[in-house]
Amino acid sequence: MSRGAGARVVSPTLCTYSILMDCCCRAGRPDLVVAFFGRLIRLGLRLEVISVSNLLKGLCQAKRTNEAVALLLHGTPELDCVPNVFSYSIVINGCFKEGEVDKACNLFHGMIQLGVQPNVVIYTSIIDALSKCRAMDKAEVVLQQMVDQGIEPNIRTYTTLIHGYSASGQWKAAVRVFKEMASVGVLPNAVTLNSFMDSLCKHRRTKEARVIFDSMAAKGQKPDVVSYSTMLSGYAKEGCFDDMTCLFNSMLQNGVVPNHHIFNILINAYAKRGLMDAAMHMFEVMRQQGVNPDVFSYQIVMDSLCKMGRMDAALDKFNQMVNQGVSPDIVVYRCLVLGSCSHGDFEKAKELISEAVNRGLCSNSVFFYPVINDLCKEGKVKEAQDMFDFIVGIGQRPDVIMYNSLMDGYCLVGKVEEALRVLDAMKSVGLQPDAFTYGILLNGYCKIGKIADGLSLFREMSLNGVKPMTIMYNIILHGLFFSGRTVSAKEIFHTMNASGIPVGVDTYNIVLSGLCKNNCTDEAIELFKKLRAMNVKINVIILNTMISAMFKTRRIEEAKDLFATISAIGLVPSVVTYSVMMTNFIKEGLLAEADDMFLAMEKASCAPNSSLLNQVVRALLEKGAVVKAATYLAKLDAKQLSVEASTISLIVSLFSGEGKLREHVELLPVKYQPPESSADN
Repeated sequence: MSRGAGARVVSPTLCTYSILMDCCCRAGRPDLVVAFFGRLIRLGLRLEVISVSNLLKGLCQAKRTNEAVALLLHGTPELDCVPNVFSYSIVINGCFKEGEVDKACNLFHGMIQLGVQPNVVIYTSIIDALSKCRAMDKAEVVLQQMVDQGIEPNIRTYTTLIHGYSASGQWKAAVRVFKEMASVGVLPNAVTLNSFMDSLCKHRRTKEARVIFDSMAAKGQKPDVVSYSTMLSGYAKEGCFDDMTCLFNSMLQNGVVPNHHIFNILINAYAKRGLMDAAMHMFEVMRQQGVNPDVFSYQIVMDSLCKMGRMDAALDKFNQMVNQGVSPDIVVYRCLVLGSCSHGDFEKAKELISEAVNRGLCSNSVFFYPVINDLCKEGKVKEAQDMFDFIVGIGQRPDVIMYNSLMDGYCLVGKVEEALRVLDAMKSVGLQPDAFTYGILLNGYCKIGKIADGLSLFREMSLNGVKPMTIMYNIILHGLFFSGRTVSAKEIFHTMNASGIPVGVDTYNIVLSGLCKNNCTDEAIELFKKLRAMNVKINVIILNTMISAMFKTRRIEEAKDLFATISAIGLVPSVVTYSVMMTNFIKEGLLAEADDMFLAMEKASCAPNSSLLNQVVRALLEKGAVVKAATYLAKLDAKQLSVEASTISLIVSLFSGEGKLREHVELLPVKYQPPESSADN
């Protein structure tokens, strides 16, 4: 008798297909989900919401969320199937996974309007997405809607909020949510506690974090490897090495196996402190724990050795890494190349570059740019040019960023003509200058006082279709004002405003200080008044400039009023602010007000520096107030601050020989009395 004889054939039902579709989803085969659903339709079986939900899940797994949204909103009525809260939950989460936050939020609001009440899962998903976008105010609104609907937040809801506040730097809000969670009887799990500890540690509050850590066992939550890594990282950042070491030893005693991340935290902490023996010892401990050092472990140590100038030790570590079968990456090679260049071993740097190129690790400027840039910033432009030529010689093609870096190096040492030669070389290989290229050359011209050439380049840039950025306008404005070409500067500033280029506080500071330095103080004051009327954001540097300008035009009461305004608009007077006020009060003969200003400065915990005290002493001496000058000289001594050469020169000119104050020399502290005057006495 054959196997098929008499066998009953049972047709698959809707339930069969639903099970198959669910299994395919779990197996990660969304293509089969769609295929089984198609067969369901062809068989004419009556659909239920569970089958449609499985299809939605399959579409979302296949990253076909647009189709899932269309099916949810428009296809289900045609299939005579009404989507439920789980259907919406599937598609909303699918949208979030693909970064379609707005689309997910629209679905969330749409389901409410259609009478489908979101559950705790959907609310938490929305809150989680908003938290990841750092939109914590919107997340709180959704939380309140959730509570208003009688849906109680669960542990995941609170954990999401705590993590969101932690990531956005709002640790006090994270503490508030943690306390709120406890007050409603929701017990935190390890994930919640780890997130809360992370927030505290990032804000250098490891003592509070340790209290949470120690309480975990009492709450039935054994600290895991994430808990330990969070605390160890916190201790490392605060330099609490004893606490860090004790906690690590406790971790081993408690049977928690450290991973690469844990060891790298410790290695990095020791290496950054220069404790290289301790860092090296951790390699041995790693192996004892069955963890082999990875490329990052080696890179941390090599980087620190390079910065300490111990290049031989760094290269030994590199060879050890290779011998251990750990392949070096681009970061390792860049670290060694930069270290070799920084300590003058350019041949070794070239050897390492060639090796990295042969390994296929550096085929673009991401690797080469830091090498050229660092040399240029150190003023080693000749060496940077040599390295640049070597890179070209081994078949690499520098991009605009590398050419810009080399041009910047030449401009920093005042060799603009050489920078122009590099520009020509760049053009000859088919690369066109960008806005940064022009900015570098413009800055170079202005620094060496070739303002006319700079202005010509600025105009050429616009003709070549390169739109000037704010920083370029700032460079040319500063150069023009500095060279006394006020009319041209005002024209450029007008063009900047008319072109719609963003004008920031730095630009206004350049213009206002430039006008004041070129005896256009009234114009500066008028512009300043316009800015205040327009509620333009200003800083204390601008206020210092304008206070000085008002004193210069003898608007003393206005200067006082402007000083009083500083605190009212949420700013804090700087040492320069107090210096401007005091020196100008002295020039106006308002010595008592100058003393009051000094007392106000000390009361505000703004410590006077050497520059301020020297300026005050000189102003008092020029005013003939020798006794008060002596008082401030004593303050310089008490604070162990140095007396500037210009102050000593003034004392000598006023109190020796034919100096106009020679008769009052005895009022000065003996150490400041000119030698010939002391001998006369």
